[in-house]
Amino acid sequence: MTRQDDHARTTSRPTLPDGAATPPHFVMWKPVPLGQDLGWQRQWFGNELDPTAVFNVRGLGIREPMFNADVHRPIGTGDWLIMFFHEAVRLRRGDEESSAGPNTLILWPPGAEQFYSWSKAPAVEPHSWMHVEGTWIGAQIAENRLPTAVPITIENESLITNPLNSLMNEMTQNEVVDPIILQNLFQNWARSLARHLRTRDPQNRIPPSLLKVQAYLDEHFLHTSPLDELTRIAHMSRSHLCHQFRKHFGTTLSSYVIRKRMSIAQRLLYDINIRPGEIAKEVGYPDIYQFSKQFKKTFGLSPTQYRTRIMHPSDD
Repeated sequence: MTRQDDHARTTSRPTLPDGAATPPHFVMWKPVPLGQDLGWQRQWFGNELDPTAVFNVRGLGIREPMFNADVHRPIGTGDWLIMFFHEAVRLRRGDEESSAGPNTLILWPPGAEQFYSWSKAPAVEPHSWMHVEGTWIGAQIAENRLPTAVPITIENESLITNPLNSLMNEMTQNEVVDPIILQNLFQNWARSLARHLRTRDPQNRIPPSLLKVQAYLDEHFLHTSPLDELTRIAHMSRSHLCHQFRKHFGTTLSSYVIRKRMSIAQRLLYDINIRPGEIAKEVGYPDIYQFSKQFKKTFGLSPTQYRTRIMHPSDD
């Protein structure tokens, strides 16, 4: 199944400047022939998601120009999209000018709304990115306390491009790709990024007591955890725990659990052999109607509609 960026829309923005590369006439998810010297890189390594995979590299891009004026994906891409903008970028719909400066990084989790656009002209402003999928990734992001779905300024772009080059080399220059090497490369990148952010602003560190609460919620997301149990783990009062959790994770305790359930449900919907009713039970909803209601509230589509969209993206 070939996925197309059917949410990418071109508006009345500036035309190509003199000498700029013409946007290529290919599906944006299509691999670029290896060895072709474009001054930038982009490769895709598979179209199907494996909900049980620990870690998959699905696509990589290094300093690829942005050709589409607006890319808007209301329900994300079903995997992690980690994107670095080397120059100023528009990250808010409706803005005519850039809303984030150069060297901006965003880690979009599965299901998160994505919007980005060049601010000057197409084929001028480069971005580097990776599409990665697997249950292990969220654990790495959480363990290293990396902020998600928000812009982060990274002063040194080599912190992004060097790991991407290493991943690209492993994926393209070896007859047999070693999954352990890929995991090590990603883990080293996540740890390096976390160290950079902590060094720059130690106040962003999440207290160990809250990390214990997060780990407990991740392990017991199928059930509603009693608040008294969470306060015992955190050694905090109810009000202090709720306030600190929202401060450091950007959401409430209950919303965090719902987001965890919906993220897993979203990935499971890519497996057409699992019925929606079975998925509901897998993520802690014995009542499929309650599950469908929450899924639609989260993604704007029912589970059946969402599965139809990912199976037939050109029908939208």
